[in-house]
Amino acid sequence: MKWNRKIALAAFSLLLVFPLSTEAAGSFSDVGPRYSEIEYLVSRNITKGYSNGTFGVNDPVTRGAAVTMIVRELGIRMDGAPDPGFTDFKRGDGFYTEVAHAVKHGIIQGKVAADGTRYFDPKGSLSRSEMAIILVGAYDIPLDRFNVGFKDVSTNMSSKPAINAIVQGGIAYGYGDGTFKPYASIIRQEFAAMLAQTLSNEFNQRGMEFVHYDEDTLLRVDVNWLTAQELDGMEEELFGKINSVRTEKGLQPLKLSERFQEMAGLKARASARYPHEDYVMQTNFYEVMYGEKLNVEYRERYAGGSVESVMKSVSTKFMNIPNAFEATQKELGIGVAQQMDGTFIWVLNFVYE
Repeated sequence: MKWNRKIALAAFSLLLVFPLSTEAAGSFSDVGPRYSEIEYLVSRNITKGYSNGTFGVNDPVTRGAAVTMIVRELGIRMDGAPDPGFTDFKRGDGFYTEVAHAVKHGIIQGKVAADGTRYFDPKGSLSRSEMAIILVGAYDIPLDRFNVGFKDVSTNMSSKPAINAIVQGGIAYGYGDGTFKPYASIIRQEFAAMLAQTLSNEFNQRGMEFVHYDEDTLLRVDVNWLTAQELDGMEEELFGKINSVRTEKGLQPLKLSERFQEMAGLKARASARYPHEDYVMQTNFYEVMYGEKLNVEYRERYAGGSVESVMKSVSTKFMNIPNAFEATQKELGIGVAQQMDGTFIWVLNFVYE
């Protein structure tokens, strides 16, 4: 089968779209055997049920209420925030203080009217795409270089990067018909599930953990997530350094293989985000991803850390692990990804004559 990048990415993306089931009992009369996430949020005083003993699982979540719950969970101090300047929202309105502080901390921006003015629509229902944007902004969820294709999420939608991020992060999923339904309103049980799956790997279907704490202070630690362009720059820098040293040693510079570059990126990302998935470490990883066998000799090497530390690593010889300075090497693919603690993992594919 001819190598096809789109097929490979589509195959990888399918692993991210469909959820597993969770079973747990609830204390609310309208909460069935699923959604233990609701109990989790209630126990942390992030949300609560109604006085009649129900949670209102199918009730829509308003934009004002959603921002208030997230601000409450983040523990943001209400120490004063400037008026965000929304035309439909003034001091003294319900949720005003929490929304103003959310704007102050860069969690939300509001909507833009046709005349260019900004408004918030606090009583409007929160959509799935808006939830994605808020979660990414509030919890610094990393945007990914790979795309999960949905039939109803176009490339020009401003929410597309955030939708990709929460789907690939195990926070939300698409539907069996290949859609995400970005404009559908979030209901309370769905909001609870998505927020809990952001906060705790206990609920996250992929074991992802976006909220990190310092072991000594128990305070949250922010991770500096690099952009796709910055990660590309790291790969280019390492490639240049390797060829520079090869030239100094009188060796032919390596060519950058598009195919192995793509495969190294897939393996690095899978190793960083989904180390618990069995397919990641399988020797036929690329056959699983691309549906074909590779009829060339190549060897794979893992490394961690900065570009400089990887250069030191690939400069050493150790048993049958390839270094970057073998005369029979002709091509190279480099992939780098950030692990959930912000550190880097690299995969280098060396292709031989």
